[in-house]
Amino acid sequence: MKINELQNQQAIGNSKKTSQEASGGADFQKILENSQKSSAEPVTATAATQNVSPSIPASLRIESLQLSEQTMNTLESFGSALNNLEFSARDLEPFVEALENETQSILELKNQLPGQDPLSHLLERVATVSYIEAAKYRRGDYQ
Repeated sequence: MKINELQNQQAIGNSKKTSQEASGGADFQKILENSQKSSAEPVTATAATQNVSPSIPASLRIESLQLSEQTMNTLESFGSALNNLEFSARDLEPFVEALENETQSILELKNQLPGQDPLSHLLERVATVSYIEAAKYRRGDYQ
């Protein structure tokens, strides 16, 4: 129940005493509980259906997230290797190969998801960054 509704009821009830007012006023705890029950159920159901599509298997989502995390770790390792002056261009090759393989795997997983799925957008971003870093190396930017 909203505050405005309570204020309207109080304004109307000033001229006549209701049974609640005669017994000491409205039970605020009951009003609060009823309000929470009626407003909480639709919000919870709506939020759950907007974030996760029931038709997508959980294993696909988990695999996608794990591969994204692995790719980000590879990118971080590649960045650290680039900053290390002891590494030659040939020493960076395993990182670049891993990025290329992970990019391909991410794109395969992304194609299994609906286009509007938030996970699809995440996979697209991770694959883009990974692809760009591998392409920069292949082009000779880091040599």
